[in-house]
Amino acid sequence: MELVNPWFEYINRSNKSTFHPNDEAHAMAFNSAMSKRKSFLLADYLEPFPYLGNPKAPVYVLLANPGKNSAEDKRTFKYSARNLELIKQNLLHEGNQPFLFRLNSPENPNLESSYFKQRTAKLVSATSLESVINNVFFINFHAYHSKSWYAIPFTFYSQKYSFELVRSAVKRNALIIMSRNMTGWITAVPELADYEHIFTFKSSRSVHLSEKNLGTDRKSTRLNSSHVSESRMPSSA
Repeated sequence: MELVNPWFEYINRSNKSTFHPNDEAHAMAFNSAMSKRKSFLLADYLEPFPYLGNPKAPVYVLLANPGKNSAEDKRTFKYSARNLELIKQNLLHEGNQPFLFRLNSPENPNLESSYFKQRTAKLVSATSLESVINNVFFINFHAYHSKSWYAIPFTFYSQKYSFELVRSAVKRNALIIMSRNMTGWITAVPELADYEHIFTFKSSRSVHLSEKNLGTDRKSTRLNSSHVSESRMPSSA
């Protein structure tokens, strides 16, 4: 099927909700059902974060859902105008700046992400910043922030696009690195069930892209810097 990015609809929505228009009723219903379990509530004041990077990258890292740092955990949190611009570019796959600035923004450190900087540091050191931002794609099972992960018994409209991106990556023999929610991912994308080029983290919570934290894939081929080398960089995003 042809991939249609649902986040164009989000960008052009008529209301100010931070949930996708087709996800909103279900997200709010989930929050209502979980009202006494606040760590699982989906943040209705943070912009969605379904993925980060180049969707044609040869390495995919499959995550659960975006978390919240100490600042984002407060409902008074506000994104800067520059952050909102980068979020929009990322949602629409417009270039590599959203990923670049999360890893390296010395002139505006507030744009950097300690989460992604720490988890890619070893790989950046072994290759280059340019290689990582062009050749690694992080993708969440769903796009909405919460303090703790909870397996929602429903598939959001916006998730279907993410599942198709992973399915497309499998078709082109990308390396898939799985962390948390493996059951969810394999159920949503059945092609993963017997896919050969899968790595798993030794610690699913740390998600550090380092040789120490990565095991072997189903063909016992160790992940190394060659997987994100300049030779494997896609020609375009």
